Amino acid sequence: MTSVKNVIEKGYNKNMKLLFIDNKSMQNSIRIGLLEQMAHHDVYLTDKFEDAMIYYNTHKPELVLIDFSIDIGLSALKKILELHPTQHVITISDSFDCSEILGCDFCTQNYMKKRVLKKKGIHDLLYLIDNFSEMPCEFANKFNACLSDELEKEA
Repeated sequence: MTSVKNVIEKGYNKNMKLLFIDNKSMQNSIRIGLLEQMAHHDVYLTDKFEDAMIYYNTHKPELVLIDFSIDIGLSALKKILELHPTQHVITISDSFDCSEILGCDFCTQNYMKKRVLKKKGIHDLLYLIDNFSEMPCEFANKFNACLSDELEKEA
């Protein structure tokens, strides 16, 4: 596991603008504090679609984090990818449901999205944020395997 200290000492992608679309929970306050104080990122948290779109269009964040389980998660993701298909996006969820209905292969070929489960620690999330371009979507092969299994059952 990568430590926050190791990531910060290497100096990856410091001072990025991040749009975080999620609820305003204590857990997210802690995440934001660590991202801002330890990694020196500028993080804007909102749980409102309109606020997210205003911030996105005004500030052009380098990375967008979206909790896929909140009400506006899917609509915000679709709008952002409509505006900027190559936007770096991390979707966060408790479930294994994929945010791309056309499947993982389509997603990995057409978008710059990664996904993580909420249970991942802040160290893993920080490492993914700071090394986004070098990291594969860890679920792509798992989802493709599940999709293949489903198609074989239907045949």
